[in-house]
Amino acid sequence: MPVFDNKQIGFLTKEQAKKLLMILKANPYPLTYRLTVLLLYSGARFSEVASLTWDDIDFNNKLIYFKSNKNGNDRKVYIPDVALEVLNDLYKEKTSNLVIPSRNNKQLIQMPKQWQEEVDKLLPNNDKAGKYRITVHSLRHTHASWMAISGISILHIKEQLGHKKLEMTMRYSHLIPNERHESTQVIFDNL
Repeated sequence: MPVFDNKQIGFLTKEQAKKLLMILKANPYPLTYRLTVLLLYSGARFSEVASLTWDDIDFNNKLIYFKSNKNGNDRKVYIPDVALEVLNDLYKEKTSNLVIPSRNNKQLIQMPKQWQEEVDKLLPNNDKAGKYRITVHSLRHTHASWMAISGISILHIKEQLGHKKLEMTMRYSHLIPNERHESTQVIFDNL
């Protein structure tokens, strides 16, 4: 079994994420909030969300289709209500086939700088945390970590994130509750 340095995976608690979303939603410029919701609730990479087109959104079945790239497999991801609300708002305002275009209707290349500033204000010493700093990519880790903590199997997390190899997903395995002992007890103690 490969050994992973799980300490390198920073993720937000649900309370921290809730506070961050409240702060971003209060901003009169909604782009940062909308990107954060889609990243947090899909577990996607920034580049995947930035390249989404309206053809990738299935409103009827509440699914987002992420195309495969060199780092991962294609996949369909369920759209929770909060993300569906954001997508509906974006659809009403659409100016191009991109779900979240830049001001000139091109693909976004990075998260607005305001995002990191707000996170650094919210989390004491985050700006001094070095490789453990919470960044935009940490939203992906947050999504996967919450799934693991909820007891979702490592294979389901792998599919959700679109990892090509299970080894990439194993970094979240320490967060999955260990039910092996309880299951063994149920099976063998009553023989």
